[in-house]
Amino acid sequence: MDHASAARDEPWICPFLRASTADGTAGEPIHRPDEANRCTALGDAMPQSLRQQEYACLASAHVNCPRFVQGVEQVAEAAPPPAGAGLQLTPAVIAALVVLAASFALSVGFVVANGGMNLPVAPTGSPQAVVASVAPSQEASTAATASASVEPSAEPTATASIDSATATPSIAPTPRPTPSEAPSPRPSSDRYALLEPCPDAPDCWIYTVRGGDNLVSIARYFGVPFDVVTELNPWTKTTQLVAGQELRLPPPTR
Repeated sequence: MDHASAARDEPWICPFLRASTADGTAGEPIHRPDEANRCTALGDAMPQSLRQQEYACLASAHVNCPRFVQGVEQVAEAAPPPAGAGLQLTPAVIAALVVLAASFALSVGFVVANGGMNLPVAPTGSPQAVVASVAPSQEASTAATASASVEPSAEPTATASIDSATATPSIAPTPRPTPSEAPSPRPSSDRYALLEPCPDAPDCWIYTVRGGDNLVSIARYFGVPFDVVTELNPWTKTTQLVAGQELRLPPPTR
């Protein structure tokens, strides 16, 4: 009878309690305190006191024995896994399997929709032959492009730049015209019929005083400021106007 059967038939007896036989092997335990009983929880048969057997090994209190706990752990570690043990289908594992199946189905559908997989086929000819067939055309196109784009424009550009650098300008600078002082043209006012231009100053006109004139009436008639008339004729501040006198006036505005 093994430990499991002993624990099943007599659960109050420690399954690691065994009795030493005459040939030195461990047999069935004696169901009472006896010096022949041994503890095999840790592998070696260890003698147990009669008090230990009575209150622990032969009673249900043996489950609290430290050696019983260690023995159970060793038996659990040494026992082979059950026949059906394997990958447990937890929710996370199931979700991963579903994602994997969906990815595989999408991959197959993409390949079918694109007409299968087109793998590149290596050329059967030698690499030297391919290079020989391609290189001449590339060299010819390169030479043709270089000659077409560089040669026609080289000489005319150099000649044009040299000629333009050495050419002598033929256009002489135009002399600046000398400004000439010309009298200001008369405006289209009928007041100028009574005026004569001043011989010594531009924008200056001479009026000959007539009977009944005064400075205010003259300034109003010609539309000029009274202060300007007195500044151009300072003698009027101390002398009355007399017919026949000449007054200097600015250009009339009427």
